[in-house]
Amino acid sequence: MIPNMKFYVISIVAIFAALGIGIYIGFTLDAQSIIVEQKEDIAAKLEERFDFLSEENKQLKASIEYVEKERDMYKYFIDSTYEQIVKGKLHGVNVAIIETKSDYMYSGVGQILETAGANIVNITTITDRMTSEELLLGEIYKELDIPLFNNQLIANSIIELTNSILKGEETKLVSKLIEKGFIDVVGLINKPVDYLIIAGGSAREEKDRLNMIDKVIIDTAKSMNKQIIGIEKENSNFSYIEAYKRFRISTVDNVNTNVGKVSLVLAMEGRPGHYGVKPTAEELTPKSSLPPIEYSKER
Repeated sequence: MIPNMKFYVISIVAIFAALGIGIYIGFTLDAQSIIVEQKEDIAAKLEERFDFLSEENKQLKASIEYVEKERDMYKYFIDSTYEQIVKGKLHGVNVAIIETKSDYMYSGVGQILETAGANIVNITTITDRMTSEELLLGEIYKELDIPLFNNQLIANSIIELTNSILKGEETKLVSKLIEKGFIDVVGLINKPVDYLIIAGGSAREEKDRLNMIDKVIIDTAKSMNKQIIGIEKENSNFSYIEAYKRFRISTVDNVNTNVGKVSLVLAMEGRPGHYGVKPTAEELTPKSSLPPIEYSKER
Protein backbone atom coordinates (compact mmCIF):
# COMPACT_ATOMS: atom_id res chain seq x y z
CA MET A 1 0.00 0.00 0.00
CA ILE A 2 1.48 3.34 -1.03
CA PRO A 3 1.66 5.82 1.92
CA ASN A 4 -0.48 8.89 1.70
CA MET A 5 1.28 12.17 0.68
CA LYS A 6 0.02 13.80 3.86
CA PHE A 7 1.92 11.21 5.90
CA TYR A 8 5.22 12.22 4.27
CA VAL A 9 4.58 15.91 4.86
CA ILE A 10 3.74 15.39 8.51
CA SER A 11 6.81 13.19 8.98
CA ILE A 12 9.11 15.76 7.39
CA VAL A 13 7.59 18.58 9.51
CA ALA A 14 7.98 16.45 12.64
CA ILE A 15 11.61 15.72 11.80
CA PHE A 16 12.43 19.40 11.26
CA ALA A 17 10.46 20.39 14.38
CA ALA A 18 12.39 17.87 16.45
CA LEU A 19 15.62 19.11 14.93
CA GLY A 20 14.69 22.74 15.70
CA ILE A 21 13.73 21.87 19.26
CA GLY A 22 16.99 20.05 19.72
CA ILE A 23 18.98 22.96 18.34
CA TYR A 24 17.07 25.38 20.58
CA ILE A 25 17.62 23.23 23.67
CA GLY A 26 21.29 22.89 22.87
CA PHE A 27 21.70 26.61 22.26
CA THR A 28 19.85 27.40 25.49
CA LEU A 29 22.09 25.13 27.49
CA ASP A 30 25.19 26.68 25.91
CA ALA A 31 23.82 30.20 26.46
CA GLN A 32 23.13 29.47 30.12
CA SER A 33 26.67 28.21 30.47
CA ILE A 34 28.01 31.39 28.83
CA ILE A 35 25.82 33.61 31.05
CA VAL A 36 26.96 31.81 34.17
CA GLU A 37 30.58 32.27 33.13
CA GLN A 38 29.97 35.94 32.36
CA LYS A 39 28.26 36.46 35.73
CA GLU A 40 31.15 34.84 37.51
CA ASP A 41 33.61 36.99 35.53
CA ILE A 42 31.63 40.20 36.28
CA ALA A 43 31.38 39.26 39.96
CA ALA A 44 35.13 38.69 40.11
CA LYS A 45 35.83 42.04 38.43
CA LEU A 46 33.39 43.85 40.74
CA GLU A 47 34.99 42.26 43.76
CA GLU A 48 38.42 43.27 42.48
CA ARG A 49 37.20 46.83 41.84
CA PHE A 50 35.59 46.98 45.28
CA ASP A 51 38.84 45.91 46.92
CA PHE A 52 40.69 48.61 44.94
CA LEU A 53 38.16 51.31 45.90
CA SER A 54 38.21 50.18 49.51
CA GLU A 55 42.00 50.48 49.62
CA GLU A 56 41.85 53.85 47.85
CA ASN A 57 39.25 55.03 50.37
CA LYS A 58 41.53 54.05 53.24
CA GLN A 59 44.39 56.00 51.65
CA LEU A 60 42.17 59.05 51.14
CA LYS A 61 41.01 58.93 54.76
CA ALA A 62 44.60 58.74 55.89
CA SER A 63 45.48 61.73 53.66
CA ILE A 64 42.54 63.73 55.00
CA GLU A 65 43.53 62.95 58.58
CA TYR A 66 47.09 64.08 57.83
CA VAL A 67 45.90 67.31 56.17
CA GLU A 68 43.52 68.05 59.07
CA LYS A 69 46.29 67.41 61.58
CA GLU A 70 48.65 69.67 59.63
CA ARG A 71 45.92 72.35 59.40
CA ASP A 72 45.34 72.17 63.15
CA MET A 73 49.07 72.63 63.74
CA TYR A 74 49.19 75.68 61.46
CA LYS A 75 46.10 77.11 63.15
CA TYR A 76 47.65 76.55 66.57
CA PHE A 77 50.84 78.25 65.41
CA ILE A 78 48.96 81.26 64.01
CA ASP A 79 46.73 81.57 67.07
CA SER A 80 49.81 81.43 69.31
CA THR A 81 51.97 83.91 67.41
CA TYR A 82 49.81 86.37 65.45
CA GLU A 83 49.80 88.97 68.22
CA GLN A 84 53.60 88.97 68.29
CA ILE A 85 53.67 89.44 64.51
CA VAL A 86 51.71 92.71 64.69
CA LYS A 87 52.96 94.02 68.03
CA GLY A 88 53.97 97.68 67.85
CA LYS A 89 53.50 98.03 64.08
CA LEU A 90 50.91 100.81 64.42
CA HIS A 91 52.38 102.52 67.45
CA GLY A 92 50.69 105.86 68.16
CA VAL A 93 48.30 105.74 65.16
CA ASN A 94 44.84 107.14 65.95
CA VAL A 95 42.18 104.96 64.35
CA ALA A 96 38.42 105.28 63.92
CA ILE A 97 36.12 102.50 62.76
CA ILE A 98 32.83 103.16 60.98
CA GLU A 99 30.43 100.23 60.68
CA THR A 100 28.17 101.21 57.80
CA LYS A 101 25.57 98.57 58.74
CA SER A 102 24.57 97.09 62.06
CA ASP A 103 24.30 93.50 60.72
CA TYR A 104 27.80 92.52 61.88
CA MET A 105 29.93 93.54 64.86
CA TYR A 106 33.67 94.20 64.56
CA SER A 107 34.73 94.40 68.20
CA GLY A 108 37.64 91.98 67.65
CA VAL A 109 39.25 94.41 65.22
CA GLY A 110 39.79 97.00 67.94
CA GLN A 111 41.59 94.46 70.11
CA ILE A 112 44.17 93.51 67.48
CA LEU A 113 44.74 97.19 66.59
CA GLU A 114 45.44 97.99 70.23
CA THR A 115 47.88 95.07 70.34
CA ALA A 116 49.57 96.65 67.31
CA GLY A 117 49.93 99.89 69.31
CA ALA A 118 47.10 101.89 67.70
CA ASN A 119 44.70 104.10 69.64
CA ILE A 120 41.05 103.32 68.92
CA VAL A 121 39.48 106.76 69.20
CA ASN A 122 35.90 105.67 68.47
CA ILE A 123 33.74 103.06 66.79
CA THR A 124 30.65 104.39 65.01
CA THR A 125 27.74 102.28 63.76
CA ILE A 126 25.35 103.77 61.21
CA THR A 127 21.79 102.53 61.73
CA ASP A 128 19.04 102.11 59.15
CA ARG A 129 17.46 105.38 60.31
CA MET A 130 20.23 107.24 58.48
CA THR A 131 18.81 106.11 55.11
CA SER A 132 15.52 107.96 55.67
CA GLU A 133 15.48 111.56 54.42
CA GLU A 134 12.09 112.05 56.06
CA LEU A 135 13.46 111.15 59.50
CA LEU A 136 16.57 113.27 58.98
CA LEU A 137 14.48 116.26 57.98
CA GLY A 138 11.96 115.97 60.81
CA GLU A 139 14.21 114.94 63.69
CA ILE A 140 17.53 116.56 62.84
CA TYR A 141 17.48 119.42 60.36
CA LYS A 142 14.23 121.05 61.48
CA GLU A 143 15.06 120.72 65.18
CA LEU A 144 18.49 122.24 64.64
CA ASP A 145 17.11 124.77 62.16
CA ILE A 146 19.80 123.85 59.64
CA PRO A 147 19.26 125.53 56.24
CA LEU A 148 18.74 123.15 53.33
CA PHE A 149 20.98 124.02 50.38
CA ASN A 150 19.97 120.89 48.47
CA ASN A 151 17.88 117.77 48.91
CA GLN A 152 20.83 115.46 49.63
CA LEU A 153 20.17 115.12 53.35
CA ILE A 154 21.71 111.66 53.64
CA ALA A 155 24.91 112.59 51.79
CA ASN A 156 25.25 115.88 53.69
CA SER A 157 24.83 114.09 57.02
CA ILE A 158 27.39 111.41 56.14
CA ILE A 159 29.89 114.03 54.96
CA GLU A 160 29.58 116.00 58.20
CA LEU A 161 29.76 112.81 60.27
CA THR A 162 32.96 111.69 58.49
CA ASN A 163 34.51 115.14 58.79
CA SER A 164 33.62 115.27 62.47
CA ILE A 165 35.19 111.86 63.19
CA LEU A 166 38.38 112.54 61.23
CA LYS A 167 38.89 116.01 62.68
CA GLY A 168 37.92 114.94 66.19
CA GLU A 169 35.31 117.67 66.52
CA GLU A 170 31.78 116.65 67.48
CA THR A 171 29.33 119.02 65.80
CA LYS A 172 25.77 119.79 66.85
CA LEU A 173 24.44 117.73 63.97
CA VAL A 174 26.55 114.71 64.97
CA SER A 175 25.47 115.08 68.61
CA LYS A 176 21.85 115.10 67.47
CA LEU A 177 22.42 112.04 65.25
CA ILE A 178 23.70 110.21 68.34
CA GLU A 179 20.84 111.44 70.50
CA LYS A 180 18.17 110.37 68.02
CA GLY A 181 19.68 106.93 67.32
CA PHE A 182 20.81 107.55 63.75
CA ILE A 183 24.30 106.48 64.81
CA ASP A 184 25.79 104.65 67.79
CA VAL A 185 29.21 105.76 68.99
CA VAL A 186 31.53 103.88 71.33
CA GLY A 187 34.25 106.23 72.55
CA LEU A 188 34.48 109.96 72.02
CA ILE A 189 34.72 112.16 68.95
CA ASN A 190 37.43 114.34 70.45
CA LYS A 191 40.73 113.47 68.70
CA PRO A 192 41.89 113.80 65.09
CA VAL A 193 42.11 110.44 63.34
CA ASP A 194 45.05 109.24 61.23
CA TYR A 195 43.46 106.15 59.75
CA LEU A 196 39.82 105.29 59.03
CA ILE A 197 38.53 101.72 58.82
CA ILE A 198 35.22 101.29 57.04
CA ALA A 199 33.54 98.00 58.01
CA GLY A 200 31.00 96.73 55.49
CA GLY A 201 29.12 93.60 54.56
CA SER A 202 25.40 93.10 55.09
CA ALA A 203 22.82 90.38 55.61
CA ARG A 204 21.05 91.31 52.37
CA GLU A 205 21.91 93.15 49.18
CA GLU A 206 21.52 96.94 49.36
CA LYS A 207 23.40 98.49 46.43
CA ASP A 208 21.80 101.92 46.93
CA ARG A 209 23.08 102.03 50.50
CA LEU A 210 26.63 101.43 49.29
CA ASN A 211 26.51 104.57 47.18
CA MET A 212 24.55 106.64 49.71
CA ILE A 213 26.79 105.88 52.67
CA ASP A 214 29.98 103.92 52.01
CA LYS A 215 31.05 105.76 48.87
CA VAL A 216 30.40 109.14 50.51
CA ILE A 217 32.54 108.18 53.52
CA ILE A 218 35.37 107.01 51.26
CA ASP A 219 35.24 110.09 49.04
CA THR A 220 35.18 112.38 52.08
CA ALA A 221 38.19 110.67 53.69
CA LYS A 222 40.13 110.87 50.42
CA SER A 223 39.32 114.56 50.04
CA MET A 224 40.84 115.10 53.49
CA ASN A 225 43.95 113.07 52.55
CA LYS A 226 43.18 110.49 55.24
CA GLN A 227 44.10 106.84 54.82
CA ILE A 228 41.17 104.44 54.65
CA ILE A 229 40.78 100.67 54.32
CA GLY A 230 37.66 98.53 53.84
CA ILE A 231 37.02 95.36 55.81
CA GLU A 232 34.33 92.73 56.26
CA LYS A 233 33.82 89.28 57.74
CA GLU A 234 34.40 86.10 55.78
CA ASN A 235 30.81 84.94 56.34
CA SER A 236 29.07 88.14 55.21
CA ASN A 237 25.96 87.25 53.22
CA PHE A 238 26.41 90.19 50.85
CA SER A 239 29.98 91.33 50.26
CA TYR A 240 31.00 94.99 49.89
CA ILE A 241 34.56 94.20 48.83
CA GLU A 242 34.01 94.38 45.08
CA ALA A 243 32.46 97.84 45.49
CA TYR A 244 35.31 98.95 47.77
CA LYS A 245 37.77 97.88 45.08
CA ARG A 246 35.90 100.03 42.58
CA PHE A 247 36.14 102.91 45.05
CA ARG A 248 39.93 102.31 45.00
CA ILE A 249 40.73 101.51 48.61
CA SER A 250 42.60 98.55 50.11
CA THR A 251 40.49 95.70 51.49
CA VAL A 252 40.56 92.70 53.83
CA ASP A 253 37.64 90.27 53.43
CA ASN A 254 38.28 87.84 56.32
CA VAL A 255 38.96 90.17 59.24
CA ASN A 256 37.12 87.85 61.65
CA THR A 257 40.03 85.38 61.38
CA ASN A 258 43.48 85.76 62.89
CA VAL A 259 45.03 85.70 59.41
CA GLY A 260 42.70 88.52 58.39
CA LYS A 261 43.59 90.55 61.47
CA VAL A 262 47.29 90.24 60.67
CA SER A 263 46.56 91.26 57.06
CA LEU A 264 44.73 94.35 58.30
CA VAL A 265 47.61 95.53 60.47
CA LEU A 266 50.25 94.85 57.80
CA ALA A 267 48.15 96.63 55.16
CA MET A 268 47.68 99.64 57.45
CA GLU A 269 51.42 99.70 58.09
CA GLY A 270 51.94 100.51 54.41
CA ARG A 271 51.19 97.48 52.23
CA PRO A 272 48.15 98.40 50.10
CA GLY A 273 46.24 95.64 48.35
CA HIS A 274 43.24 93.33 48.48
CA TYR A 275 43.68 90.49 50.94
CA GLY A 276 41.63 87.51 52.07
CA VAL A 277 39.98 84.37 50.77
CA LYS A 278 37.11 85.57 48.58
CA PRO A 279 37.26 85.73 44.76
CA THR A 280 37.85 89.50 44.99
CA ALA A 281 41.10 89.01 46.96
CA GLU A 282 44.43 89.24 45.16
CA GLU A 283 46.58 87.76 47.93
CA LEU A 284 45.90 85.88 51.15
CA THR A 285 48.01 88.26 53.21
CA PRO A 286 50.68 90.96 52.67
CA LYS A 287 54.30 89.89 52.43
CA SER A 288 55.65 90.93 55.79
CA SER A 289 59.21 90.15 54.67
CA LEU A 290 59.24 93.31 52.56
CA PRO A 291 59.32 96.77 54.19
CA PRO A 292 56.27 98.92 53.37
CA ILE A 293 58.13 101.16 50.89
CA GLU A 294 59.60 98.23 48.94
CA TYR A 295 56.27 96.41 49.07
CA SER A 296 54.47 99.33 47.44
CA LYS A 297 57.14 99.54 44.73
CA GLU A 298 56.89 95.82 44.00
CA ARG A 299 53.13 96.06 43.47
